[in-house]
Amino acid sequence: MIHKQMRMLKKISFICYFFFLFLGNNAFSANVDSLKQAVKSMPDDSLKCATLVNISLILYSGEESEVYAYRALALAKKLGIKRLIGRAYYAITWSHGYDEMDKKTAYWDSTVMIFTETQDADGLGLAYNVNAIMYLNYDEPEEALASLEKAYAYFEQANDKGLQAVILNNIGVCLNELGRPEEAIERFEKALAYHLKEKPIAHIRIGRVYFGLGDASKALGKVDIATDYYLQSYTYRKKAHNQAVAEALKGIALMIFETAEKGQDTLPIIQKIQAIGFATSFALLDSAEAVKGIAERIEFLAAIYDVRRKGHLLYGNYKQAYLLLEEQKRIEEEHKLSASSLEAFADLKNQYEKEQLKTRLLEEEVDNQAKENQVNLLLSSTAILLAILVIGFLVYQNRLKANHLLLTEAKQEQQNVAMRSMLEGQEKERARIARDLHDGLGNLLSTLKVNVEGLQINFKDKEGEEMYAHATKMIDEACTEVRKIAHEMMPEALKRLGLKKALADLAVKMDSTYGFDVDFQVYGKEQLLDDNTSVMLFRMLQELFNNIVKYAGATEVLLQMTFSENWLNLTIEDDGKGFDLENRENESGMGLKSIAFRTHYIGGEYEIDSRPGMGTSVSINVPLYPLQTPLS
Repeated sequence: MIHKQMRMLKKISFICYFFFLFLGNNAFSANVDSLKQAVKSMPDDSLKCATLVNISLILYSGEESEVYAYRALALAKKLGIKRLIGRAYYAITWSHGYDEMDKKTAYWDSTVMIFTETQDADGLGLAYNVNAIMYLNYDEPEEALASLEKAYAYFEQANDKGLQAVILNNIGVCLNELGRPEEAIERFEKALAYHLKEKPIAHIRIGRVYFGLGDASKALGKVDIATDYYLQSYTYRKKAHNQAVAEALKGIALMIFETAEKGQDTLPIIQKIQAIGFATSFALLDSAEAVKGIAERIEFLAAIYDVRRKGHLLYGNYKQAYLLLEEQKRIEEEHKLSASSLEAFADLKNQYEKEQLKTRLLEEEVDNQAKENQVNLLLSSTAILLAILVIGFLVYQNRLKANHLLLTEAKQEQQNVAMRSMLEGQEKERARIARDLHDGLGNLLSTLKVNVEGLQINFKDKEGEEMYAHATKMIDEACTEVRKIAHEMMPEALKRLGLKKALADLAVKMDSTYGFDVDFQVYGKEQLLDDNTSVMLFRMLQELFNNIVKYAGATEVLLQMTFSENWLNLTIEDDGKGFDLENRENESGMGLKSIAFRTHYIGGEYEIDSRPGMGTSVSINVPLYPLQTPLS
């Protein structure tokens, strides 16, 4: 789970700062407030339109950025200057967030169409750079790399050396994402060689290149070199007074935690950060959060939380890590992408290909002025027909999807009912067998023991006495075994004292019976659970302990029970063999499937994290409802 979150953290960081480095030093050093004042007194000409575009790009995203971008588009259309119309569409594409991907892709299409029509190579380079970022937002680095190669070709055609260097840097970052650090370093070094010669010096761009070199060096295991690159990135970004300095601080902290996690010495890195004024790795993250404007950039703030939580887990601060995880979940829920955004992006390639075809047809027909009216009529008719066909196809597809969804839900409900009936039947049968063993066979054995002991038998030899004693001992062992089986079927502590005591007894039993040490820890004030929830949770922990006994080969097991205001968390970790989670999920065994169903059955959720040779961790979260009252 941690590795998956780190990958997501890397992608979020990449997207947040891709645009920042692209604008370069000049855009962010501009005083946006001065530009806002100046544009008020400007006449409605091309300079005012360009200034409105620049203000929108500096603001980057949000309602204010959209307002300036749309003002620029209206003025560009009024002036009839297609190049400015393309720039305005480009600004609108940036201003819309990734929760409005349908609008974002629509304006990107318009941007490409205008720049293609005007043969604006610089504009097309900008558009394909945006296209790459959109692909990265959906974790498609191969597609992003292809878009960046196109952007580089267009800037090469425009002979724009500065933007060629920027795209080289972007390609390097993308290669890092694809796990090709050697190729990435080659691109970074070319970009750095150009930026170091620029006048005036572009601190932001240089800082970003050094950061990419740090990522590549870290991937190659060269931690000392990576540290120096990250510190260079921090130095240049700090000189520019730019928000990107937070990324450098986060990157250094993350490398410290990952190095410590591998059991390697972090002292050389700590000494280097102390030399620039940071006492600890957490001080780096404190400084990153304090950078002006970071609090408003929710995605990057969440990325800092991920690194901070990784540090807490590394140093055993589980409570702090848990609180950060709750905050992370809240942030993720508030910033999910809409379904329409995902649908719009999935259709991005087809839309663009259609627009390219339409543009080529238009260019060919424009050469023949005598047939202009016929061409316009043909295109209009084609567009209407295409719209009708597309609408019909979408309606048909939606019906198919709706029918498929209903069928899937029905099958799922049928499976849920079957599994629910099976679980309830299992519990009733276990309770019945436990009662029969305890009340029936247990009492019978106890009576047999009393009767045997009451027999007045005078044995004439020692062998007879030994046989009598052995029979009595076997009856005692049978009574003990019956009580043990009845207890496992339905633990007395679970019924009388609740889940906490039942788990404590289970932990003691496992510790004394098998070849591993069990540490049971409880945090927070215990809350009452209904009988059904308690039984389900106890059965899941029994199943997980049985898996450890059968497969893990563990020496230590940690069981944690954490009560918060609204949730109960149960976490069990072992230092055993671990397993490949993807392969295990494809197996037909019922162990993990049973745990998943039991968790969902009581309204909870669970996570499993395991890798071969790295042990296994299972976390189960169950909601605590208002009807429950704290234990006294």
